[in-house]
Amino acid sequence: MKVLFDHPTPFAFAHGGLQIQIIQTANALQKLGVGVEFLRWWDDEQTGDVLHYFGRMPAETLGLAQAKGMKVVLADLLTAQGSRSARRLKMQKLVRQALPARLLRTLTRPMNWESYRLADACVSLTTWEARLLADLFGAPPEKIHVIPNGVE
Repeated sequence: MKVLFDHPTPFAFAHGGLQIQIIQTANALQKLGVGVEFLRWWDDEQTGDVLHYFGRMPAETLGLAQAKGMKVVLADLLTAQGSRSARRLKMQKLVRQALPARLLRTLTRPMNWESYRLADACVSLTTWEARLLADLFGAPPEKIHVIPNGVE
């Protein structure tokens, strides 16, 4: 099995915790015998079984990966959402539930909320983030997996 890692911000521009988390995740998978490469966007010959995206992946790109037969795993840090007040979180959930699906997708397409529902799996670092994935973004609970932060 080969896993391709992708993230929207180059490490050269943003050193820090997420970079460490990505590298430690790659190292852990390699120790388990899983092949890991960073996605080479310019290389149309690169292959992989799983695309592990760190962040909120554009739904269109997610669909293209799945159309090529790849499974897609999303791992997004939900620090901002997790820091919101209970009232604001409830309001966001109510808006998502109240709007018709077609209208909701139209309004939220630029935010890529749909990606969480479309992904083959979503990884969260805490049970709180897992709950946010399900409640705020509609990720199916059976697709959500809690894996404690490797940086710790």
